[in-house]
Amino acid sequence: MLLAGALERHGWDISIVGPERRVTRWEFRLGLRYPALSWSATQTARAQRDVDLIITNGFLGIGCPRQIPRIHLYHGTLVEMAKAQSDDMPARERLRRIVSGGLTETLAGRGATRLVCVAETVDEEVHRYYRLRADATIPNGVDTNVFAPRDMDRARDRLGLPRDRRYALFVGRMEYGKGSDLLVDAAGRAGYELLVAGSTGTTGARHLGILAPEALADAYAASDCVLFPSRYEACSLVVLEALACGRPLVTTRVGWMKTLLRAVPGYDALCIEPNIEDISTRLRDLADIESAGSISGARAFVLENNSLERWSQRWLKLIEEMEPSPANKGAHDMEISAS
Repeated sequence: MLLAGALERHGWDISIVGPERRVTRWEFRLGLRYPALSWSATQTARAQRDVDLIITNGFLGIGCPRQIPRIHLYHGTLVEMAKAQSDDMPARERLRRIVSGGLTETLAGRGATRLVCVAETVDEEVHRYYRLRADATIPNGVDTNVFAPRDMDRARDRLGLPRDRRYALFVGRMEYGKGSDLLVDAAGRAGYELLVAGSTGTTGARHLGILAPEALADAYAASDCVLFPSRYEACSLVVLEALACGRPLVTTRVGWMKTLLRAVPGYDALCIEPNIEDISTRLRDLADIESAGSISGARAFVLENNSLERWSQRWLKLIEEMEPSPANKGAHDMEISAS
């Protein structure tokens, strides 16, 4: 949706399409879910005649017309995601994702005019598993005007949180891949109350619900730290938002974080392994870690490289290198998305 909005602001006429049918039980059992959804998602594209550019992502993109320029975007790989979640996933489903999902992602990327990855680690995965190489790495962007430092006490008042407690905030889906099984125990052992912003909460935590951007920025500001022990990420918006807000982010060394650690190596002091003991130890020691310089350095890096303005510039430059701009050509763009 962010990309669609950015292109619309620059004169593009956007259509967002996705899979138009449900996967049957037999397709699911036989491991055909991913190719079936991919083929269904491109059905609209195959019927179009006035489309100048198609943007696909993930496992979607099989069957797109070859004569229309296409950008394929990888937010990660199903193969690496399945491996990271293997301890919490039935062997049959892991096999479906690695074999069927991986093959579908490979076919979706082949034939694209340009390949884009959201992190250098994703480019490495795409090459390792699919033998493809990205033409560009464009990390995600966040609204650095909304996600910026705020007064903690005022933020707690707006959210109805007592001022005299220590809070660790988790933002996202409560799922194993994001370390949901570690949150409550690790935060509790270190003396923090866990806040959860997302569609579902968990026993032992205060559930804030799904928050609009302004309220989410308050949640970041109200927290003593942001806890994000993800086992697999590509370029997480939560990570970027937390850093842009200038909050201590306690997270794992996965995905885009490796890029940040090269630029701000001192931030490694806030990084953890995805296990309760390491997380709780790091949270207990948080006040004693000399992290102010690393936190400000990480925020400066996000402001320079991951603002919405910088992100939009990168995408527009990539597209302009492929085709004339819509100011010179009546352009129509179709984005094929799983959402």
